Amino acid sequence: MSTSTTPVSRRLARPRWFDPRVLGGVLLVVTAVVVGAKVIGASSRTVPVWAAGRPLAPGTVLVEGDLVAIEVNLGGAGPEYLDTASSPVGRTVTAEVGQGELLPAALLREEDTGRLVVVDIAPDRMPPGVVHGSRVDLYLTTELTGDKGAQTSVLATDLTVQSVQEPASGGLSGATSDRYRIAVRLEPTAAGGLVRRLSTGEVTAVLITGAQR
Repeated sequence: MSTSTTPVSRRLARPRWFDPRVLGGVLLVVTAVVVGAKVIGASSRTVPVWAAGRPLAPGTVLVEGDLVAIEVNLGGAGPEYLDTASSPVGRTVTAEVGQGELLPAALLREEDTGRLVVVDIAPDRMPPGVVHGSRVDLYLTTELTGDKGAQTSVLATDLTVQSVQEPASGGLSGATSDRYRIAVRLEPTAAGGLVRRLSTGEVTAVLITGAQR
C-alpha cells in the first residue's frame, strides 16, 4: 500500500538585497563616493588672482605692467590675496614682492602723498636693469675748483623708481636728449633738498639687487 506525501508550502524568502545590512552598506558606499567627489572638486578649484609681473620694491606705485593674472588654488587663504575682480593699479606696495609672487592684500595701501622728482642721468652713469619698481642709490659728483678734481657724495639712498625714460632724439621741436630720466618718490622735505643739489653735479645711479625684506 502506497502513501502519498502532501507537499508543504514554503514562504518565499526575501531577496538578500533587501537585507537592511546590505542596504546600509550600499548607502555608506554612495555617501563616501559623493563626499569624496566634493572634496576632490574643492581641492582642485582654482581662482584668478594678481601676481607680480616683475620684482617690486617697497614704495612702488603699481601700474598695469606690474601685474599678471594667474590661476591658483588658495584653499582657505583666498581672502588674503587680490582676485582679478578689481585692479590694484595706483596702490603702493609696502614690502618686497618677487616676480611671480602673489600680491597679498595686506601689503598694499593707497598711493603715497610724497613728491615725484625727475632725475637726469648720463648713460655711462646708469646701470643696466633699472626699471619701474627697482631700488637705487643716487650719488652726486661735483667738480672742485682749481686742480682739486672731483668729489662724490651720497645724494639719496634706497629710492624706488616709479618710471624710466630712455634717451631719445628728434621730436616736433627737434630737441634731443642723451640722458635717462628716472622718477623717484620722496617726502616733501627730502624732495626739496634733492632738487637743490641736482644742478650742482652729475648723478650716478647704483642699482640695489637681491631681496631686501
